[in-house]
Amino acid sequence: MPNPQGPFQIRQFPGQPLPGTDGNYDVAPMFNNPGGTYPFPAPQNMPYPQWQSARTPLNWTSPSALDTDYVTVGYWQSPLFDLRPEIRGADGSRPSGVPIWSGATRHLWVQVDGLLSSTAGVTATDELYVVSREYGNIFDPNQIQRITADSDISADVSASGTNQPPSVILSFYPPGSGYPVRYWRLELAFRRLDRVTFPLAISAAVY
Repeated sequence: MPNPQGPFQIRQFPGQPLPGTDGNYDVAPMFNNPGGTYPFPAPQNMPYPQWQSARTPLNWTSPSALDTDYVTVGYWQSPLFDLRPEIRGADGSRPSGVPIWSGATRHLWVQVDGLLSSTAGVTATDELYVVSREYGNIFDPNQIQRITADSDISADVSASGTNQPPSVILSFYPPGSGYPVRYWRLELAFRRLDRVTFPLAISAAVY
């Protein structure tokens, strides 16, 4: 006996109405998905496995209170990183910072370009003093404070004579043994005793 419903019909996805006898039907529910059940709810606020910053010129300016012994300083600062995003929401606070998944295994890499540039006969690395500073907090992103003394990394940036490369790559680890502190930021200060500035450029990545 012939089937009055016509040929056997199937649903393309759960919850979809069977197609009409004319073969025309609306697939909009598949895309609207108001119940969030097909195929599963869309992920939101997923932590990033890495972060990167485009190459940007170093901003030379007047020294801050930490660098008053110098005349001109170029500052570079990373964003605030959330290195423990797996515990977001545990205290009910609003998520803050750039979430980095598996922060204990990541490095912050900073590349400094333009080290062979010169101005008025002075090379960029002549009398250049570079320090790194770290800021952090164990649970409150609104209470970030400096947590390290200045670390002199001038020797990692400057070399003598023909040994000087045009670019260097610096590597930094967040504080913590095995697992890093939750909120962390790095600052680099390129300090000079004169007003001569150079076209240095900074790029950075976490992976």
